[in-house]
Amino acid sequence: METEVKNPGRPQLTRQRSRIQRLENGDQNTKFSYRTATTHKRFNSIDSLDIEENTNRPAELIAKFLDEKLRAGNKGTSEEELEGTLDKVLVLFRFIQGKDVFEAFYKKDLAKRLLLGKSASIDAEKSMISKLKTECGSQFTNKLEGMFKDIELSKEINESFKQSSQARTKLPTGIELSVHVLTMGYWPTYPPMDVRLPHELNVYQDIFKEFYLSKYSGRRLMWQNSLGHCVLKAEYPKGKKELAVSLFQTVVLMLFNDAENLSFQDIKEATGIEDKELRRTLQSLACGKVRVLQKIPKGRDVEDDDTFVFNDQFTAPLYRIKVNAIQMKETVEENTSTTERVFQDRQYQVDAAIVRIMKTRKVLSHTLLITELFQQLKFPIKPADLKKRIESLIDREYLERDKNNPQIYNYLA
Repeated sequence: METEVKNPGRPQLTRQRSRIQRLENGDQNTKFSYRTATTHKRFNSIDSLDIEENTNRPAELIAKFLDEKLRAGNKGTSEEELEGTLDKVLVLFRFIQGKDVFEAFYKKDLAKRLLLGKSASIDAEKSMISKLKTECGSQFTNKLEGMFKDIELSKEINESFKQSSQARTKLPTGIELSVHVLTMGYWPTYPPMDVRLPHELNVYQDIFKEFYLSKYSGRRLMWQNSLGHCVLKAEYPKGKKELAVSLFQTVVLMLFNDAENLSFQDIKEATGIEDKELRRTLQSLACGKVRVLQKIPKGRDVEDDDTFVFNDQFTAPLYRIKVNAIQMKETVEENTSTTERVFQDRQYQVDAAIVRIMKTRKVLSHTLLITELFQQLKFPIKPADLKKRIESLIDREYLERDKNNPQIYNYLA
């Protein structure tokens, strides 16, 4: 009798190997599922934010949104809600192109909040900068952090000035002055605006300048009159008031200590304020909601032949009144100016990148140079703009075209 021995485990082993191979290599269904998932991911993901071919507009809008949220006056918003909003904004920030555009607009708005004391929360401000630093590195936030250092250092300088011998012996009585000392490289560029200050303020400035330069030799102070603001004490027949005003409004109002009425031309000659700025200043004092001056004849616009009289019948329920300045709204031209400054900075970065690459390679074709520039530069730029910068460097004799092949560049040491 013959006995046939079979191996019952072999078919099961084969099936297991088949499953392992399908898991490792996949089958037609797996490949189809992978292609479908990849397609869905590509259509559902965001590579960058773009608005009507203007790649810089999202960066500007996000900076403006942050300014609105971080500015004082957002009632009913807790610290936790504000922090949550900042986290959500950071998600959008990761997708924008032209982060240098965001930095320019954000820095301009941050400067206003810090200098005018309009920040809703210093902790929230520092938290946002910390998030930007984590996202983009310390170089991105270096100037922003420098602005906070200037504000904190200015507090120490003011305290030291009040305790100094100059302050105790030379300062005019009845005036208190607080100065923000700003490092020029950290802050936005402000155009200088001339004004003839009252004698008391001139004396105060000179004494502070003497103190500061004795403590920090070799530095130069340049006063930014357009950023100044004051609190004036005014006496009316119906009681005393405090007026929170700009420096330009202060200079105009103090003229009425010595005169009953003044013409537009008189005020212009006495203050030295630029024409457009003076008209806005007088408009805010005589044509706004808080009319501490009266304009003759009445009207919304300030004309050359107008006369102004101190309004001694002025009344208000509050003791301290804020006289809002007539601010120029940010026009398209102003935003364009900010963007153009960013583009100017970009040109320097492009030039530096071209020289850096060519210094390393010595000889390189146009195509390879453009490719390497796209890899190194962190902002969007057109090949035509890169070509212009290359031509500029050739004109300045940093590079030259190869005599045998114009598509090849040689670095000139």
